Order: sequence, then structure tokens, then C-alpha cells
Amino acid sequence: MFLKMAKMLLFRFLAICQSIMVSGSSSVGSDYKSLLTCSKFHFEEMVLEKLVRLEHKMEITEEKMNKWEVKLESLSLNIDEQMKRWEDIFLSKLVKMDKAVNKTETFVESVRDIQLQEQSRINDLYQESVEHFKILSQNESEMYGQHINSMLESMSSKIEEVGAAEKRIGKSMELMQHTFQQDQGRFNQSFDLFLENTKLQSNKTINKLFAKQQKVAVTACASSSQRFSDNVVRFSTVNFHIGINNIDMFKSSGKFVSESPGLYYVSAHIYTNTQGGVFYVKKNSRTIASSASDSTSTHSTNPISAIVKLQPKDTLHIHTSLYIHATYSCLSIMKVR
Repeated sequence: MFLKMAKMLLFRFLAICQSIMVSGSSSVGSDYKSLLTCSKFHFEEMVLEKLVRLEHKMEITEEKMNKWEVKLESLSLNIDEQMKRWEDIFLSKLVKMDKAVNKTETFVESVRDIQLQEQSRINDLYQESVEHFKILSQNESEMYGQHINSMLESMSSKIEEVGAAEKRIGKSMELMQHTFQQDQGRFNQSFDLFLENTKLQSNKTINKLFAKQQKVAVTACASSSQRFSDNVVRFSTVNFHIGINNIDMFKSSGKFVSESPGLYYVSAHIYTNTQGGVFYVKKNSRTIASSASDSTSTHSTNPISAIVKLQPKDTLHIHTSLYIHATYSCLSIMKVR
């Protein structure tokens, strides 16, 4: 990276020297002074100054990355603590459900015991009544015949009432069991939905943090000299790129499509022999920066740069109707933060 920047600075320095030599060809004295300004010592000072600035920017970026790592660790600890609290809450609810189930089972057992006792008591009473009626019927069959029949009918009705009561108890127990199963199903559905929503929220938060820290950069140059029919310059020779998934679309269309939101720096150099020609940096269809070619030189390398905030699917491109010369016409785009 440093070697490429040094080569670019050397090229700019030689281009400036050449421009000075051409523009000052009418005076020998002015040629001598211009050459003195382009000394090797002056160039080394410029390169050293650029490298020091770049190292300072890298140190600032490293400090920011360390701060983001601390924030991510803190977020992870908070998420773990929250999940622990949720687990404790769910365990307490499960314990309450177990207690409710145990109480229900105890109630059912007690109802069954009562039912068995009542059934046994009724059977004993029935047997005693039958024996008593047999004795009475044997002793005074004619006198108490009608009375015995009425008592038997009453006993039969009571037995029928007991049977109906048993059916009602059975239905009540089935209803209680069905209600309990429904409540348990609703609780399980609510628990699963809550866990799913929690996972989605955690994934969204982590994805947003990673998107903010994602590195995005590209450096590309024009592959052939031409005038583009739609005025969109295509830098199809990509020398470096990172964090860009649709690089083939960029090479074919000439438009950089943002995949990660943030603040971007764009810089371009257009090499052309068209004098006084205008070219632009455009975000989507809106011009955000403009520049023009040299009006006195036959060939010139003309810079343009801008800083712009992009959202996902926003586009950046160089727009011009100039005849572009390849190799020396390049574009660089970098996500700053």
C-alpha cells in the first residue's frame, strides 16, 4: 500500500515537473529555477510528510478498532447476563408449572379416593337394604310389598343419580386435563416465539455493529482510451478491492454500488487531451463535485475528489463526455467510517 502511494506521488511530482518545464520553455532562467524546485530533497520531504500523515491516520483507526472491540465485548457480556436472567425466569416458571401439575394430580387422586369411598358406601348400603328388604319380604311379604317396591324404586333412582354424578366427575376431569394441555401448549408456543424474537434481535444488533466496522475500498483504472457513449467512465482494471461483493457490476457499468452504509472518500484522476473539458463526481444522479481539464496543455492529468455519505444501494460514478486516455485515468473509493 505504501509502495503504491509512493509511486503515485512520484508520478504526480514528475508530472508537475514536466508541466513546469513545458510552460517555462521561453526563458532559460525560469527553467533553471523550476528545476531547482523539483530537487530530490524536496520530493523526499513531500513523501516523508505523506507517510507520517498516513501512519498517524492508521494509529487513529487502530484506536477506534480497539474501542469497538471493547464495546463488542461489553455487549456480549450484557447479552449473556440477559440470557442468564431469562433462564432463571423460565426455570422459576417451570417450577411453578410443576407445582401446579402436582397439585392437580393430588386433587385428582383425592377425588378418586372420595369417589371410591362413596361407591363402596353406596354398595354397602345397597347390600344392607337388599338384605333388609329380603328379610321383611319373607316375614310380611303381602303387607309391605308395595312399600318395598317403592323403596326399591327410590334406591334405583339414587343409583342412577350416583351414576350421573360419576359421569359428571369424569367429564370434569377430562375438561381439566384438556384445559391443562391447552395451557401447556400455549406456554410452549409463547416460549418458542420469545426465544426466536430474542435471537433475531441479537442477530440484528450484531449485524449492525459488524456493518459499521466493515472495510470497503477499491482502486481501479480505465483499461482502454475512449469516449463513453453514456458519459459514465468505466474503470474496468481493478488493482485492489476489499469488502465489495458486486465488483463485476462495477467493472461493467462504471458505477460503484454501496453495500455498507457510512462515510466514503472518492478520488479520481482523468488523463485527457481535451482542453477545458468538464467532468463530475455523481451520487446516484446528483452532482456532488466537479472539475475541468487544463485549458493550456495538450495532455493533462486532472484530479477530483469528494467526501459523501452513502446508504445501501446508493451509487457513485465519474460523469464526463471527454475522450479518456487509459492507464493514467484511475479512481479510488474508500469507506472512512
